[in-house]
Amino acid sequence: MAWRCLARTIAGGLWIAGLLFCAPASAQELVLPWDSAPQDIARATLGELQGSASAAVWRGGVLVEQGVRRQADGQVERLPDAGPRPLYEIGSISKVFTGLLLAQAVERGELSLNDTLGQLLKEQVQFSAPEVAALTLRQLVTHTSCLPRQFGGVRGTAVVQQIREATRTQLWVALAAQHLPQAAPCSAVYSNYAMAVVGELLSQRAGKPWSQLVQEQITGPLGMSDTVQMLGAQAPRLQPGFVGAAPGERWDMQAFSGAGGLRSSMSDLARFGRAILAGRAGPLGGAAERLVTPLATYYGGEIGFTVFILGPPGRRTYLHDGWTGAYRALLVMAQDTGEVTATATSNGLAPLPDVQRALAISRYPVSATAVPVDGAQLQTVPGTFRVAPDMLIYTAVQDGRLYVRSTGASFRAYVSVGPDQFARPAGGALLQVARDAQGAVVGATLQQGGRVFKGARAQTPERVPRAFLSLLPPGGADAFVGHYTVVRAFRSNIPFRVQNVDGQLLVTGGSFRPQPVFPIPSLIDRFQYENVEAQLQFERDAQGRVSGFALHENGELRATRDKASAAAQANPP
Repeated sequence: MAWRCLARTIAGGLWIAGLLFCAPASAQELVLPWDSAPQDIARATLGELQGSASAAVWRGGVLVEQGVRRQADGQVERLPDAGPRPLYEIGSISKVFTGLLLAQAVERGELSLNDTLGQLLKEQVQFSAPEVAALTLRQLVTHTSCLPRQFGGVRGTAVVQQIREATRTQLWVALAAQHLPQAAPCSAVYSNYAMAVVGELLSQRAGKPWSQLVQEQITGPLGMSDTVQMLGAQAPRLQPGFVGAAPGERWDMQAFSGAGGLRSSMSDLARFGRAILAGRAGPLGGAAERLVTPLATYYGGEIGFTVFILGPPGRRTYLHDGWTGAYRALLVMAQDTGEVTATATSNGLAPLPDVQRALAISRYPVSATAVPVDGAQLQTVPGTFRVAPDMLIYTAVQDGRLYVRSTGASFRAYVSVGPDQFARPAGGALLQVARDAQGAVVGATLQQGGRVFKGARAQTPERVPRAFLSLLPPGGADAFVGHYTVVRAFRSNIPFRVQNVDGQLLVTGGSFRPQPVFPIPSLIDRFQYENVEAQLQFERDAQGRVSGFALHENGELRATRDKASAAAQANPP
């Protein structure tokens, strides 16, 4: 029972995802140059998991798609370069198509971004809350509408059911009953619900299914025959889906089609990206230019008609990712070079966020030249900085080094690269602290992968649990590193892995992503998760070696350290 609850939280929600830039990094960060070959991108997208992955790159006027497949026995084969291209569910990249349909309607003068739901749905929805009726199309497509991710407060498996089965009628009923915590606009909160509303609104106004609008106005004119909602005769081309090692299901959708219902090949997606970059002079006309024009801020970047925008003017990157139960996909477009990368995989647990992060880091590198730092000045840097409503940056100094982490991530060591500037080149991160006239640190700016987060120093850092500001002493984390197994009667065992990254423990349970755990200063060998009420108590044998742990979360789950890990601790190299 405890493990199921923690696992759901660790998974982060297996549905049409938005950007996962705050996801914890793995112990060994992926290095993937921006100019990588499609084959290398595909391999990185799949990672070590079962399933298929394909990547298409438009570079130098040439489109190349390559892919790989890994069998259950670990054997890897290259997908054929010729013939019909593999198809994947592209999840939330479908939102870009919905955004483009809206941009086309605005370009034609049929709609305005200032149109409200009350105006557009006055014959269909009797709004109980005036603040919902007042929501504008601009707020819906920029995720600033204050609408939640899903309607009705559903959680867990009910989210998947809603995405797959909700109808337009149910969507309108939800809007009628919806209340908001405040009047819009809100700080960006990713909402499948909002984009489902936009998709169905466009469909209703046209008197045609959303998928037909996509075909008539986008995929048909662009010759994108691989991009469809209903597979029909192309069903055999959809790559078999997995969630870790388990078979996955495909997701057919109704009212949420505009938020995540498309399937596509990567060659098709790359052509779509190329048409967007062509702007007003290209086949999509002025709507393509509108699509990527910044309309609001979004988690350290900007957002257009659902498209995420990173980097400075003149060197912007446009992108969106997607995630359904058994598939993940990413579309990235470079404004200045005209390059497009599209990649997808048929495993819902594949490390696509690592690929996205690595490409962004390569495109926006930071200085790696270290300079001396004054020790007294360094001691004034530690603190807590709020850079977004749900994101804090923590800084700490230990053994003359600055360590930095954001909410939900692990501490990483930074080096001084200039006055009050600290960098982690491998992660593409640059931290700049700001001081007042008296020299006190009052704020911080974190730049990473084209995003810029800026915030003031918290006045009450004591509100942050001490455990989350703690680091283990040099070498102290190594005692816990290794593989562990939870043995369960009549059910499959759960493997755990504990890693040490700069004195920070990362714990991987099952097939989920690594999660940081933090030492509780007042307790021996006890660690705390950040985002769930769960703790790990490591146990030692008579010789003082770590032999296992107990996971405490609404009960107890016990794990034993694997013999190889115990032997390595007893006989270090």
